[in-house]
Amino acid sequence: MAHNMIKPFSFLMYFLALIAFFFLGLIYAGITEAGKGQMLAGGAIVFGYGVIAAFIGLCIALILGYSLKRHFIIKINVLLTLIIAASFAYFTIKYQKRQKEKEQHKIEHQQSKRPTAPAENKIAKPIAMLAKNTSTFNSKSPMGLGMFIPNFHENKTLYFYGNLTQGKSVQEHMPVDSITFKQREYGGFDIATAPPWLVPDHLKLDYDMLYFKVQSISHDFIEVTVNTTNNQTSFVDRYAGKLMYWPEFLLGINSVEFPNPENHNIYARPFDAAGTINTPYSFMRPLKVTDEWMYVALLDDDFKNKGHGWIRWKKQGKMLITYSLLS
Repeated sequence: MAHNMIKPFSFLMYFLALIAFFFLGLIYAGITEAGKGQMLAGGAIVFGYGVIAAFIGLCIALILGYSLKRHFIIKINVLLTLIIAASFAYFTIKYQKRQKEKEQHKIEHQQSKRPTAPAENKIAKPIAMLAKNTSTFNSKSPMGLGMFIPNFHENKTLYFYGNLTQGKSVQEHMPVDSITFKQREYGGFDIATAPPWLVPDHLKLDYDMLYFKVQSISHDFIEVTVNTTNNQTSFVDRYAGKLMYWPEFLLGINSVEFPNPENHNIYARPFDAAGTINTPYSFMRPLKVTDEWMYVALLDDDFKNKGHGWIRWKKQGKMLITYSLLS
């Protein structure tokens, strides 16, 4: 029966086995969610399942072509054809369902863009940076990773998201609320609409300042503190603004201070056993940031340099300093 391996009906079986098993490999990858949460690599993983299954199918077909008689091979060809037809129908239905879900999501997304109410009626009075330029940290408030700065110059709406489904993109999630921005007549931006619970860490739009403390980061989302009075958090699109980790953020500010200077020292070197520096100063300007230490310039009231030293800016996940964004 080996001569059947080179017959036309056997070659047809090889071809049908490649296609049928390729489809079966794709279906198996979809059922087991092999590519879920793998971002751009997900498609390659699913395709790899199909290629491996096709190779296995070809090997099986070669063995059957060698060992079976003609009428059995013809029956197998019919079975493989039915598998291909059923697989094609399965993927067609799945595609149509996915397109329908996208259309529904698009409609819901457009509806979510409707403004809720003017900002002056809905926005809560921010407790930081509205009247003062110094940020202090409550010992019970998580320090976080840094600050998120929305790009409201290019994005007139900042969307907030609730519970996330890991592995799904921003486009596959529905926003639960948003901030909208409007441009002033002579430049700059104001908040047009905002949620009633919005109390960001820093809000001073006449200086283009709207900063949210970052609590966590993932591939597509950043978790930010949206209410500093109760530490409420929400998720935003990671690429809707700029993420600045604490070292980068602190190097860009005007000055830092200790809430209680009498309880802290300025050191000649970045370790507790180093000698202390007693140069009189009024402000400290960050020059270099390490893990828990910061190299600062000691400035007088006129911001003239009086010396340098090292301070411990955080310890055990708590920030030990306050900072001033403006002079």
